Amino acid sequence: MSVLEEFGVEIFTQHNIFERISVDKPFRPENPAFVFVKTGTIKLRQHFSDLELSANMFMVTDPQTVYEMISVSDDFQSRMVSYKREFISALSLKFNRLITYRYFRQQMNRGVPFHEDEMELVWKSVNFLKYVLDSPTEIIYKKEIIEHLFSVFCYQMAGVISKEDNNSMSRMSRQEEIVFNFLKDLTIHYHTERTVEFYAERQSITTRHLSSVVKSITGKSASEIIALIVMNEAKVLLNSSEKPVSEISSILGFSDQYSFSHFFKKHLELSPTQYRNQFKK
Repeated sequence: MSVLEEFGVEIFTQHNIFERISVDKPFRPENPAFVFVKTGTIKLRQHFSDLELSANMFMVTDPQTVYEMISVSDDFQSRMVSYKREFISALSLKFNRLITYRYFRQQMNRGVPFHEDEMELVWKSVNFLKYVLDSPTEIIYKKEIIEHLFSVFCYQMAGVISKEDNNSMSRMSRQEEIVFNFLKDLTIHYHTERTVEFYAERQSITTRHLSSVVKSITGKSASEIIALIVMNEAKVLLNSSEKPVSEISSILGFSDQYSFSHFFKKHLELSPTQYRNQFKK
C-alpha cells in the first residue's frame, strides 16, 4: 500500500516528483497537488497555454487539467504535496472553501509567487510532514499526527489562496469573467458539447461575442480551445490506458470511431492508433 493510499497524503521531492509527472507525454494527475519550487525552473503546458514556475513560486494541479512537461532546469528543487480529496474533506477544518474556490479550481492553474519568508515557513512544514510520513520508526498516533500536520499546512495555504483569490477576482474584467466561465463550463461539458453556440448560450451572449472575447484574452478562438481540450483528453486516454479506440471515441461523445479518428487526425496528422503506438516499448 502506498503512502498516499494509507494516509491520504504523500510528498514528493525533485528526486522522485517525475514518478507523478510524466516527462514524455501529456498526463492528467490522479489527485490534486500543490507544487512548490524553491530553486530552478520547470516549464509545463496546460491545455492551451505554457506555464513556467521559478524560485519561490507554487501552483495547484487539478485532476481535471491535462499537463505536459516541457523542460526542467538542473538546479530544480521542489516539493509536491499530493492528497486525496476525501482525506481533506474528512478533516475538521474551520473553513470549507479550500477545494471549492472557483479561483482555486481554475485560476490557480498558474504560478503564484511566494514571499520568501512565506515559502520558507511552508517548506519547513512540508518537510516535517514528509519526515513523519516516511519515518520507518513506529510512531504511536502516526495517523493523527499526520492529520494535524496536514491541517496546519492547509491553513497556511488557505490564507495564501484566500488573499490571492480576493485580489485577483476583484481585478477580473468583464471579458476575463466571460473567458473564465467559458473555461469552467468547458471542463464540465467537453465530453458531450463541442459547439461554440452551446457555451455562448450558457452565458446568454452571442457566439460572435464569445469568440471575439476568447480570442482577445487567450490568443486562440473558442473552437480552437474546445478542440485542444478534447484532443488533450484523447491523448491521455490513448497513452495511459488500454481502452479500445472505439471505447475512447464513445467516452468523448463521438458518434462512432470513424468520427473520432477523423477529428484526431485532422488536429494531429496522426491516427489514434499511430499516436498510441509511439508510447509502446
